[in-house]
Amino acid sequence: MNSDPGLKNNQYTSGGYGRSNLKKIIFIVVSVFFAITILALVLVFQSKPESQQSKYIKSATTAARKNTPNAVVTNIKVAGGFAIGFVSDPTSQGQSKSGNTIIFKVNNDGSMVQLAEGSSFGPLNLLGLGIPLETQANLTGSNLIQVKQNLANQCGYSNGAIGFIGFNGSFNPGEWQIDSSTLVGLEQKISNSITSQDTNMKPDMVVVCVSATRNNSNYTINKTTYISTFILQVQFVTFNGTLTTHTVTFSVGPNYYRSYTLDGHNI
Repeated sequence: MNSDPGLKNNQYTSGGYGRSNLKKIIFIVVSVFFAITILALVLVFQSKPESQQSKYIKSATTAARKNTPNAVVTNIKVAGGFAIGFVSDPTSQGQSKSGNTIIFKVNNDGSMVQLAEGSSFGPLNLLGLGIPLETQANLTGSNLIQVKQNLANQCGYSNGAIGFIGFNGSFNPGEWQIDSSTLVGLEQKISNSITSQDTNMKPDMVVVCVSATRNNSNYTINKTTYISTFILQVQFVTFNGTLTTHTVTFSVGPNYYRSYTLDGHNI
């Protein structure tokens, strides 16, 4: 028996070449396995379909950059054919750099059109953009009851008292305004007319506010009687977010003359 330690575990001993080649083969197989695995992962990652959120971001960014060339859009949420997100312009200053809320209309093909941009939007503003209350709830992560309450709050509706919005503004032509005493009488007349009609209405159809618009406003002056008649287009807003358009007129003249109509009927 050869006890020389130099002859142990080398290629000249029995099986030496076999063990050496086996190690090389195992190393090669393992290396090839890892290479194939890494390649497969790369191919899977590259072929992975684009996420829906990424598509929304891409569409929103394309739409926003038609108004803001360097717009960066984040936090997009889509519901009911509309989208809400956050847009900023890193190349700008002030509020634009900090960012604003942005509203989009989503087309059937997934493209978007920017509807509005601002610091915030209340339920009444969103209704004006054509977004129903239920869709608003989905977009904001709220619930319908809370959105309805927010609408009533924005309208100034309280304990059955109808709110009035926009009547303190200026109207065309000539940027005319309603004086305070006439405004008090006008609001009272409109409220009384609506309340009498709301008596048998379902709660959701009760009018919570009247919003004056600048559309189709006008005035005329009778040079014989010196009576001035002013025309306003207004919108009635119900608790469930229904908007209806109406025409209000009021006339003022000598000796404290006052007259009011709603859709052509005296009130």
